[in-house]
Amino acid sequence: MLEITKKIVSLEPEEVMELERIIIDEDQAGAYTFLKKAIYHKLAASQDGHLKSHLDGCNDPVADFSGKK
Repeated sequence: MLEITKKIVSLEPEEVMELERIIIDEDQAGAYTFLKKAIYHKLAASQDGHLKSHLDGCNDPVADFSGKK
C-alpha cells in the first residue's frame, strides 16, 4: 500500500510519448497499463523501505521470549 503524500513523478520522453498516444487513441486498457507501469511502480519504488507493517518488529520476538524464561 502506498503512503498518501504529495509526490513528483518524472516521466521519460518515451513515457510522455506513450501518454500522448493513449490520450489521442482514447486507449483505456493502455491507460491502465501505463498508470500501473509508469506511475504506480515509480511511486512504490520511491517508498521502498519507508513503510513497515505493524507485524514487522524491529527485533526478534522469539529471542525476546526465550530470553525471559
